[in-house]
Amino acid sequence: MRSAEDRVSDDKQPPAADDASDPGRATTSAAAIDVPSVTAAVPVERKSVLPVAAPAKSSQSRVEVDDDDDDDEDDEEDDIDDDEDHDGPVNYSAAEAAGAFSSVFAFTRPYLSAHRSGIVLVGLGLLVEMAFNVSMPLVLKYLIDEVFEEKNYSQLLLVLAVLGVAGLVTSVVAIWYEWQDAKVTSAIAADVRRNLFAHIQKLPVSFYNRSRKGEVLSRFSNDMTTYEEAVINLANWGVLPLLELIAGIVLLMVLNPQLGLLALLIFPLVLIVPRIVTPRAVLASYEVKRAQAGELGVVQENVGAQAVVKAFGLQGLSLRWFTQRNQMLRAAQQRSTFLNTIVERSITIAVLWLHLLVLAVGAYLTFNDVITIGTFVAFESVFWEITYNLNHLTQYIPVVIDAAGAVRHMNQILDEPIRVSDKPDAVEAPRITTQIAFERVSFSYDGVRRQLDRLDLVIPAGRRVAIVGPSGAGKSTLLSLLLRFYDTRQGRVTIDGVDIADVTRDSLRAQMAIVFQENVLFNTTFRENIRLGSLDASDAQVEAAARQAEIHKFIAAQPQGYETMVGERGDTLSGGQRQRIAIARALVRDPAILLLDEATSALDQTTEAAVNRTLKKIGKGRTLLFVTHRLTSVIDMDEIVVLDAGRLVQRGTHSELLKKRGGLYRRLWTDQMRESAEEDED
Repeated sequence: MRSAEDRVSDDKQPPAADDASDPGRATTSAAAIDVPSVTAAVPVERKSVLPVAAPAKSSQSRVEVDDDDDDDEDDEEDDIDDDEDHDGPVNYSAAEAAGAFSSVFAFTRPYLSAHRSGIVLVGLGLLVEMAFNVSMPLVLKYLIDEVFEEKNYSQLLLVLAVLGVAGLVTSVVAIWYEWQDAKVTSAIAADVRRNLFAHIQKLPVSFYNRSRKGEVLSRFSNDMTTYEEAVINLANWGVLPLLELIAGIVLLMVLNPQLGLLALLIFPLVLIVPRIVTPRAVLASYEVKRAQAGELGVVQENVGAQAVVKAFGLQGLSLRWFTQRNQMLRAAQQRSTFLNTIVERSITIAVLWLHLLVLAVGAYLTFNDVITIGTFVAFESVFWEITYNLNHLTQYIPVVIDAAGAVRHMNQILDEPIRVSDKPDAVEAPRITTQIAFERVSFSYDGVRRQLDRLDLVIPAGRRVAIVGPSGAGKSTLLSLLLRFYDTRQGRVTIDGVDIADVTRDSLRAQMAIVFQENVLFNTTFRENIRLGSLDASDAQVEAAARQAEIHKFIAAQPQGYETMVGERGDTLSGGQRQRIAIARALVRDPAILLLDEATSALDQTTEAAVNRTLKKIGKGRTLLFVTHRLTSVIDMDEIVVLDAGRLVQRGTHSELLKKRGGLYRRLWTDQMRESAEEDED
C-alpha cells in the first residue's frame, strides 16, 4: 500500500491528460440494462486496512504503471461495476481495527507540515485552557481548607479577582485558538479534497471503465464529510479532553496517592468492553461507507437514465433496485450505530461504578481524618473532570471509527496506480506532414479477445478517411490507440515515422481534436464551452470556430450571446446544436488531425446531413478520421477503410467498394439501404 506521503507527492507530478472518456467502449443499448447485483455476504480474502502505524512507502513502480498493460484493461463491451460492490464483509484482526486513530492520523500526517505554525498556536491555546481548567480543583481545595476555615475575606476577594482575570484571559485565548483551529482544519480538508481530485485526474481510462460514477462521487461526499468531522472536532473533542485527562490523573496522585492509585488500578477495567467492541465497530463503519457508495451509485445511474426509465416503464424496477440497496444501508447503519453506542455506554457505566467506589473510599478517609475536606472535594472535582473528559472522548471515538472507515474507502482510490505520463526520454510529437501508420498492431482490452489483430494501415496526411465496419470491428479502438488512451503491446503506431509511444502525450494530443457521439457540455457559457478546446484561445478565435461549425448565428441570437449559460450538460439544446458546439470546441484547437467517433450517429437524417456538410468543409486541409456505422455519411470521403474482427479487409472510395460483389462494404450498404426503405414504409 502506498503511504500517504507518496500520494501527496503525486500531486506535484505533472498531471496526465484527461482520459476520462474512452472512445473504445461500446455504447450499451437502452434495452440492455444491467441489474445491480445484491449478493449474500460471503467471506473474501482478508486485506489489511487499518494499519497501526503509518503505511510503509512502496516503490515507484507500484504506484505508476503503463497504460499498455493489457491485463488491466476491460473489454469495451463490458459494463463492469466496482469490485467492492461484489465483495462480502472483509475480516480484520483486532490489532488492525484498533488502529482506527492511528490510521486516521497516518492519513492526515503528510498534510500537517504545511500548517505547522497554525498547529503550534492551537496547541498553545489548548495548554492555556487546560491549565485553567485543571487549576480549579486546587483553588477549591485552598478555599475550603484555608480561606473558609479562617474566614479570610480579603484572601477570598483576591482569589476571586485572580480567577476572574484568568477566566477572561482564558476565554479570549480560547476564541483565538478556535479561530486558528478552524483555519487549520478547513485547510487540511481542502488539501485532502484537492489531492483526491488530482489523483483521479491521473487514473487511466481502464479505471473509469470498471468503476461506477457513484462509487467515485461517494469519496467526495460521504467519505470526505465523515473525515472532515473527525478533523474539525479533533482539538475540542479529542486533544483537549485527552490533555485534561492526563493532567487530572497526575493531580489525583498529587492530592492523595492512595486514592489516585486506586483510580489508576481500576481505570483499565473501563476499557475492556471498548477493546472488544471497537474492532467490530470499525468494520461496521466501513460497511456503512460501502453501502452508502452503492446506494449513491444506483441513484446517480437512475438520474442519468431517466429518459430510458420512463420510456420503458422501469420506475417500479428502479425502486426495487434502490430498495435493495437501501435495505443493505439500513442494516449496516443499524449495526454500526449499535456498536458505537455499546462503546460509548460501556465507558459511561464503568466510570459511574468506578466513581461510586472512589467516593466511598474517599469518604472513609475523610471520616478518619486521613485527608481534609478540601482534599476530598478537590479529589471529587478532579474525578468529575476526568469523567467529563472521558465522556467527550467516548463521543469522539465513534467519530474516529467512522473516519477510519472513510479513510479506508478513500484509500481504495488513492492506492489505485496511476500510469506513467511519458517516457523519461519522450520527445515532442511532430506535426503530421506525411502519414499516420498502424504497423502490425494487435490490441486487446481483456487479454483474451483482440479488438485489433495485426492491423497494417497507412493514412496519408491531409486525407479524409472513413473507418467503417460491423459492431466490434475495432473502429473506435483504433482512435483510442492514436490518442494514446492505451498503448499497444504488439506493433506500433507512427506519425511521420515516429512511434507515438516515444512522444509526450500532451504534444501528441495538442495536434488532435475529437468529437464523440455523446459530447459533454459543461454548465458554463457558450464561449467557455468552446474555449475548453484551447484554453488560451481569444474571443475572436472562439467565434471563428463557431462560424466554421455553423453555430455562430444560433449563439449570437441567445439573450446574452456567447455569455449565455449552456445549462447542465446542455440538455436544453438539440442534438445537432450540441454536436456543432463540440465541433467548434475541436476546431478552436486548429488540429492537424480531426477525429470523429460516431459524431453524427445519434442525429436524425436531416440534422446528420447538415452536420456532414459542415464536416466536409472543415475537413479540408486536415487529416480527418471518421468512425461511423452510417455509410450514408461517408459517401464523399476521400477513402473508406473497412475493418472486420480487428483486421483491414477493404479500402477504397464509396463507388469502388460498391463494385466489389461479395465485399463486406457492399453487404453492409445493402443491409442499411434495406432497413432504411423498411423504415420509410412504416
